[in-house]
Amino acid sequence: MGLEHVLDAASVAVVGASKKETKRGYQAIKTLIEERFEGQVYPVNPKEESILGLRCYAKVSDIEDPVEMVLITTPAKTIPAILEDCGKKGVAGAVIIAGGFGELGKEGKELEDRIVDIARKNSIRIIGPNTSGMMNLRRNLNLVGLKDVPKGRIALICQSGNMALALITEASIKSQQGFSY
Repeated sequence: MGLEHVLDAASVAVVGASKKETKRGYQAIKTLIEERFEGQVYPVNPKEESILGLRCYAKVSDIEDPVEMVLITTPAKTIPAILEDCGKKGVAGAVIIAGGFGELGKEGKELEDRIVDIARKNSIRIIGPNTSGMMNLRRNLNLVGLKDVPKGRIALICQSGNMALALITEASIKSQQGFSY
């Protein structure tokens, strides 16, 4: 399985969706709406009925329609159960924001190995963990939250979110080039 269902997802569930404006789960939904993401957005939060005018779901598997990708904004310890649920739903990809895995030592490495095993078992491609996100500017799929990124033909893969931000800023100021992914 390639990355096309992740990079070109037609539907995104935001796990950890929130009504609090300071939370990543709120900011992600707001960005997708404001930038006119071409696909469907599904907030996932068992404690809410709706967020920013969109119906909320208790878990990904409760969503009636197909879900190609999830943005997971919840703590590291919640990720295994969320990925298991995504596997039941047939989700193709997950962007995992949380840190707290191999970089924290043995316990974190065990958690990381567990999410990798779940992802492999369910054919879920993972971006992350401990990531700033991903963007597909051709579809207005912005799971990073950067504003006013110029669109163009450059695809950028960075290990560091700060390096990506610096390169995007530099290209925006000094060239006529823009970004696709």
